[in-house]
Amino acid sequence: MKRKLLVVAVVLLCITLTGCTNPLTSLREFFNKKTAVEMEPVEEEERVTEDLSEVSAEQPNDTRATVLYYKDYENLLVPVMRYIPKGDLGLAKAAIKGIIYSPELMEDLKPTGLLPTLPQGTKINGAVIKDDGLAILDFSQEFLNFDSAEGEALGVKALVYTLTEFPNIKSVQIRVDGKTIDEMPYGTKIGEALKRTEINLVKPENLSDKLSKVMVYYQKKGKGNYSYFVPLTKLVSGYTNSAQAALDVLLEGPNPGTGLVNPFPAGTRLLDVEVNDGIAYVNFSKEILNVSSAAEERAIIKSVTLTLKEFPAINKVRLYVNGQTIDDTDSIGSNEYLDVPVFVNFYE
Repeated sequence: MKRKLLVVAVVLLCITLTGCTNPLTSLREFFNKKTAVEMEPVEEEERVTEDLSEVSAEQPNDTRATVLYYKDYENLLVPVMRYIPKGDLGLAKAAIKGIIYSPELMEDLKPTGLLPTLPQGTKINGAVIKDDGLAILDFSQEFLNFDSAEGEALGVKALVYTLTEFPNIKSVQIRVDGKTIDEMPYGTKIGEALKRTEINLVKPENLSDKLSKVMVYYQKKGKGNYSYFVPLTKLVSGYTNSAQAALDVLLEGPNPGTGLVNPFPAGTRLLDVEVNDGIAYVNFSKEILNVSSAAEERAIIKSVTLTLKEFPAINKVRLYVNGQTIDDTDSIGSNEYLDVPVFVNFYE
């Protein structure tokens, strides 16, 4: 009864206020009317992509810089320089611990979009480094708990590459609970001492007996907030100049579907490479200047210098464009000598 009286009162009020206006229309507008609230537009948080190769931080006390090998979501191994503690655990053990899966490490790596490479729960029972450079590592049974053949092969390779970053380690012997085993559950051979072979190998369509390995570097934007550089091993033939072979292969670009980016503008050609007294003089065609941002220029320079870093005889690089330097630039074609990077990626 009270509700009916309220509706009648509202109708009379609407008739009084609106004159000849249809009272039903006025009533509908009265009940549908909402208080106007001025809402500030919600700005989406900008996702800033940083380059792991440009991140830097002051080294904490009682730490050492070393390179750990993680993997990304496309199962590419990625080297990342990190600071590890010099404590009682020992540098080699600390480095291994830094690639063993744990919830804490996953959270730590989340911004990078990278993943640990050894199974959760893996324990290091013991580690011995012999004078001849052989590192003997004894793991718990959890070391065998990879969930795929590819993950298993990547994990073993990540372990070998992480340990051989130390200058006193040349090869790695793996044991499980004190015993040497020939083959892991998915078939990875670990019965003998393991050395570096190749990383992220790109297999050619046609194999030949006379193929040489070169390593090249491309940038990738992964699932995190950072981009990073990834080494690829490619096979080449018919070259006597290894540096030229590596840069020619670099210009070819990565295979599609890898997420890797070819930084060179279309049509860029390598005209010449000479190495004298530790300096690589690299001459590109003019198309290399057809970049649209400073970030693209940096990616080209980083890809070139990282690729040439693989040659011990090269410690500096000079870039030319059509055989000439370019005035008023500190980038491609400048008069400056470029240092070969010490590390590929950095994260702390």
